[in-house]
Amino acid sequence: MSTLKDLAVRLFDAGAVQLGDIEAMDGRWTPVYFDFRIIVSHPEIMMAVAVHLQNLATEINHDILCGVPYAALPLAAVMSVNTSTPMIMKRKETKQYATKKIIEGVYTKNQNCLVVEDVVTSGGSLLETVSTLRHESLTVTHAVVVLDREQGGASVLKANGVELRPLFTLRNLTQILRDVDRISDETVDVIAEHIKVCQFGKKDNFC
Repeated sequence: MSTLKDLAVRLFDAGAVQLGDIEAMDGRWTPVYFDFRIIVSHPEIMMAVAVHLQNLATEINHDILCGVPYAALPLAAVMSVNTSTPMIMKRKETKQYATKKIIEGVYTKNQNCLVVEDVVTSGGSLLETVSTLRHESLTVTHAVVVLDREQGGASVLKANGVELRPLFTLRNLTQILRDVDRISDETVDVIAEHIKVCQFGKKDNFC
């Protein structure tokens, strides 16, 4: 599992890539859905994903890591342990008792925080985490992500001062899976059309 091609195949065979007319978040429909939460049950795959993300992270100046809750938290944790890089965690909601924190862990003002995410579509979930971190006086300029669905999220994030570094783009991943006969040419075409039609942040968004 040393190459991204090998990783793509393992993710597909493990069920992290699902095909069909699938209802996604907010009632949208998609011909391909990614459930990277499943890799917590596949330690070898999770380690491989984390190591590839670490390789991207070596090119980025950062002091601490933060995974977008919840799917990216295990990945950020593995990266933290592997590289001895401190990690913090954003809560879904502010703690309602005791410390009443929204961020758990130790950090200081102006530290560079690298955000870890599994999938970026519109960029909304990642941007929400970035906004919280910045509100806590942390510096956030980059995010590493397993998959960029190429549906406008990267542009939205860039407009908000965050550069996205993905392991895979949706087109790249589907082409890999086609090359190894996991999916058909027809499926590749359906996904390509979906990317073209379903773009977030644009007036012609028909998702």
